[in-house]
Amino acid sequence: MFVLLLLLLPLVSTSEYLLILEEKSPINQPIFQFPYSYELLNNFQSNFNLTNNNRDLILTKLIDRDAWCAQNICPCDHCSFLLELFSNDNKTSPIFSSINITITDVNDHSCQFLDIQTNISLSESIQIGHRFPIARAIDYDSGLNGQLSFKLLKNDDYFELNIIKLSINEYAIYGILRHGLDREVKEQYDLIIEAVDHGIEQVRSNRMNITVWILDENDNAPKFNQTEYSIQSLSEDTPIGTELLTITATDIDKDLNSLIHYSIIQPPGLSLFPFIINSSNGIVSLRSSLDYEMIRSYRFLIRASDSGLPQSLYTDTWLSISITDVNDCPVDISFIPNRRFQYENHTLFIYENTEIQNLTLGYIRLFDQDSIPTKLSVSLMNLDSNDQQVYELIAANQMNSYILIAKKGIFDREIQRNIQLRFVATDTLLTSIQDLKIHLMDLNDNPSEFPSNPMKFSIEELANYQMVEHPIDNSELTIGFLNATDRDEGENAMNRYELELNSFVKIDSNTGRLILIQPLDREQISRIELKAKAINLAEPKWETQVRIEIEVLDVNDNIPKCLTSLQEISIPENSSIDHAIVRINSTDADLDLNGTINYSLRINSSWPFEINSKTGEIYSRQKFDYESNWKSYFLIIDLEDEGYPIKNQNKNACQLIINIEDVNDNPPQLFDEKQTKIFLDLQNSFIDQIILFNATDIDSGDNGKVKYSLQNNDYKSLFLLYPNGSLHFTRQINQISLFQLQILLEDHGFPSQQTLVNVAIAIGDSTIPAFSTFEKVLFKYSQPKSIGLILGLVVLIITILLFLCLMITCILLRRHRRRHQAAIIARNKLLCTSSQQLTSSGSTNTTSSFSIEHQQIANIVQIKPIYYNRRSSDSYTVNTSSPESQTYKILHIPQDNEYYLNYYHHEKIDNHSSDLGYHGSYETGSSSSPSSQISTRRSCMVKQLPDFVTKCKSVNGGFLVEMNVDGSDEDRR
Repeated sequence: MFVLLLLLLPLVSTSEYLLILEEKSPINQPIFQFPYSYELLNNFQSNFNLTNNNRDLILTKLIDRDAWCAQNICPCDHCSFLLELFSNDNKTSPIFSSINITITDVNDHSCQFLDIQTNISLSESIQIGHRFPIARAIDYDSGLNGQLSFKLLKNDDYFELNIIKLSINEYAIYGILRHGLDREVKEQYDLIIEAVDHGIEQVRSNRMNITVWILDENDNAPKFNQTEYSIQSLSEDTPIGTELLTITATDIDKDLNSLIHYSIIQPPGLSLFPFIINSSNGIVSLRSSLDYEMIRSYRFLIRASDSGLPQSLYTDTWLSISITDVNDCPVDISFIPNRRFQYENHTLFIYENTEIQNLTLGYIRLFDQDSIPTKLSVSLMNLDSNDQQVYELIAANQMNSYILIAKKGIFDREIQRNIQLRFVATDTLLTSIQDLKIHLMDLNDNPSEFPSNPMKFSIEELANYQMVEHPIDNSELTIGFLNATDRDEGENAMNRYELELNSFVKIDSNTGRLILIQPLDREQISRIELKAKAINLAEPKWETQVRIEIEVLDVNDNIPKCLTSLQEISIPENSSIDHAIVRINSTDADLDLNGTINYSLRINSSWPFEINSKTGEIYSRQKFDYESNWKSYFLIIDLEDEGYPIKNQNKNACQLIINIEDVNDNPPQLFDEKQTKIFLDLQNSFIDQIILFNATDIDSGDNGKVKYSLQNNDYKSLFLLYPNGSLHFTRQINQISLFQLQILLEDHGFPSQQTLVNVAIAIGDSTIPAFSTFEKVLFKYSQPKSIGLILGLVVLIITILLFLCLMITCILLRRHRRRHQAAIIARNKLLCTSSQQLTSSGSTNTTSSFSIEHQQIANIVQIKPIYYNRRSSDSYTVNTSSPESQTYKILHIPQDNEYYLNYYHHEKIDNHSSDLGYHGSYETGSSSSPSSQISTRRSCMVKQLPDFVTKCKSVNGGFLVEMNVDGSDEDRR
């Protein structure tokens, strides 16, 4: 393959070029060289590119002219197109040029047979001259290379070829019967058809084999009413489903042989065929949308087939459809950047701070793929609300070309990183939009900034012993990062860090990491203040200073300590238990919980001490007794802080000695009670010391020292008592005597405690039995007084007892008499009232019906003498003699007898038998109606009743009372 280059000198005013190029020329090789550097404004089928500083035109893909022709990309007879170019080499104004490229054909295709009927069935009755379809033949080359000649190589005495030229390089091959057929003579005919093109330099050929079978039936194929169908000017915006045309064919056969079915023979090379035909009625309709810009015309075969058996006959006809353009393509907007700036993916890259004074950013070119001439226009929109520039489109010297300029403003990436411009183009009907993004590239025009000034950090202290004994040499402990930020980006935002010289912290110059180089002890250093700065790496090297404050946090690295490790105190034994004995003073150099101390005692469980765990105050649960308890206590107080976590708690201990001081709280006592009974025998000489008293005081010191004194003034002339307790006679005693002395024992404490001791000194004679011992002498001297005292006491007690008995007897007799008199009075009143009621009811004839009725419902009371049977408390003997004198009609019990009717008992008692109780009912005897009298009857009133009432029983709303009338029962009781 080779390239034909034909360079026509273009007119200076038009700058147009011409190129004739063979199809399938090699790719990536120069096919044309321009005098200037150009940019491609359009790239036909994306097949071209510019190299060598945009001066050499090369192919990027192989061009198949025949394929383009089949797809209607370019006309088959003359395939040419224009590439539009743009040059900015001329500094005064841009140059718009074009190159017309013509693609010439190469005989690179042989004939191809399509729709081959490899097995053809013909009726034996078919007439001579009958034409039947065999195949279609096509050569995709153009010109002479695509023209074909056909020849029948076998059985040409029975058949001949009928060639119909369908297009420049497409043919329909039909067979024509030249001789009558007789299936019984010969049933099969093999045909060989050869096709040869008219190529000049090279001739290409192809053959196909066809078998013809002779049948007996269906000897008439369908016939169309037109030899060819066409649709002119079908609009590309025709709706899908539109019925375009009705194809009609007829078959003179009958029945199934005349039933026609329609189908479309789809052209090769079309992936999506937009037409469809109804197989029954032949209606051609649109099944997918049309696009004039893709395919401008269609030509395809319509086949009509009958339903004859065993072989269907068919006939083909052509349908040609031409597409008309509508304004359905929006305007194509092409942006060509200024060569000063980088442009990629609709983004224009410009350095910030670029001077803006009518700065040319690029060029706009408008294209409309529609064939309908329209007026194109474009407008500019700034989509950023924070616009810092003013942009304008200026018309260029070429039609539909514009220059984009920035008139005024500033480019500051920190304020506006990206700028969004929008171009809106219209062709009076359709509108298209293309966005242009201007990305501002960074310059180092901003110093770094710290989040705060000062920057504050914190770090836990390390143990003090580590700082002294085991300093950290190689370990690095990160305190934090300075993290300076820069409004610039990339290398312009990168910093290095510097820190002022110190012995505690260093800094990583690249990352700003603060590193502890020496352990810290918060108790010595609680805060570190330093100065640092961030320096830009890019020019100019901006510097930003910052202060650093590092707070050293507390850890529990100190143990609690006592201000006095061993403390000794003394307290009196009578100290109050409500107040603290002592408070343990301790300190912890740590903070908060780490420095909060809890106290606990480590003592004998029997000791009476307790401690306040928070304050360290020690209390006693009970009072001390110097004489009976411990006189000294040794306490260990454990100190523990509240460090967190618990495993970090520190412990220590204090020691406390508590001495109990004695107070004078015990009186002196004689050591031996026998010293209070002294016997002196006249037979023994006792001129000197009588006795040496031995008294003790369990207190200690002066509180336990005892002095003695004689309290009997009468005997002071006879006895002499020394302070040490030595008792002496002042003169000689020669007779039996008994002396009662009072000795005062007193200690030396303050206030002093005293004890008065009675000492009896008996002087007897061992030769006289009655006075030979202390007891005998004491008995002789104390006997008379004792008997008189005892007799006096006995007489007094007897007198008192007799007086009490007399008083009790008088009281009982008086109460019995009053009770007896009250019972007699009550019985008399009851009998008197009942008698009056009976007399009144019998003598009066004028009593109303109310009185009679009252008498009928009155209570019947029988008063009978009874005798109590001592054998049974429930049996009575009733004397029934003289019943007239013992039965009474009593209307009511007198109300004024307060002795018997003191309170109400609200539960009705039906039956009661007792000689100590009384049951009575109370009814009013007024003249009110009987119903009111009955309703106003009150409940029984019960209390201590007279002894003469022996039984009370409820009868017909009243009571039956049995009582002793003659009072014998009262007397007996």
